[in-house]
Amino acid sequence: MEIFNAIGLEIPQGQTLSDLAEDAERRGEASLSARSGGTVHGRCWRIGLGLEVWTTLYESKTGEVFYADCRPGFRARYTQKINSWTLYEDEQEGEATVEGGIENYAERISFQLQNLTEVGAKNFEQPILTVGLCGLAYRAEVSEQDEAPEWKPLRKTEGNAGSNEIDWRLTGRVISFNALRNPFSGHDLYWIHLDLGNFRLEILVNRHILKGGELRVGATVEADVWLQGHIVTQSTFLSNYEGVDWSGNAADFWKNFKKLN
Repeated sequence: MEIFNAIGLEIPQGQTLSDLAEDAERRGEASLSARSGGTVHGRCWRIGLGLEVWTTLYESKTGEVFYADCRPGFRARYTQKINSWTLYEDEQEGEATVEGGIENYAERISFQLQNLTEVGAKNFEQPILTVGLCGLAYRAEVSEQDEAPEWKPLRKTEGNAGSNEIDWRLTGRVISFNALRNPFSGHDLYWIHLDLGNFRLEILVNRHILKGGELRVGATVEADVWLQGHIVTQSTFLSNYEGVDWSGNAADFWKNFKKLN
């Protein structure tokens, strides 16, 4: 449940993860994906600004329903290419993990695939997946010293041998960052774009857990993250449309086309 803090959600005392899952079921957008033995149902609660909560359940052909998973998510702003990929799926646990190669990084990476039930079967026929990756941080610190970029599985670090394959430890230089506020909970977050040497990655951090010095462009950030991502399709772009920006004046737009003569 700790990882929900990365998107600004907390499980109140006296409540459970199941209570949050029920909220997501009521508020979320439904999607499904057929399997030989049944159907995987997904529901995505779009909180806003790319923040999401996903729930999944598995329904067998005989009508048995297994509640599977509830997890936080964030739709990344940039995309990556994943090649030589493999999808590992546990239907009854509601989890899907993608493992594959990424440009300029020798080791294969693994991440939690969020939008499995949104994506059509044709997308999985492609040799290269276009994905948006974002690490949800459960530990982050702005270092006072310049340190070499690093990116490695958390399980390969001292004392963390039992960590999941989608947990990573990184050290990177801040390329850009933005302050966000969860519109549901009101909690303040940071979206941070990092240069990890081999490639660039977005991370999301709750401002309450960010330790160390001042966050600025060029600073070094160390973090432990839970890596998650979405396969990018046309529907992904359409789902990010949040309506007309009524704060803009239409007259200002047409002024750009006014001839000087």
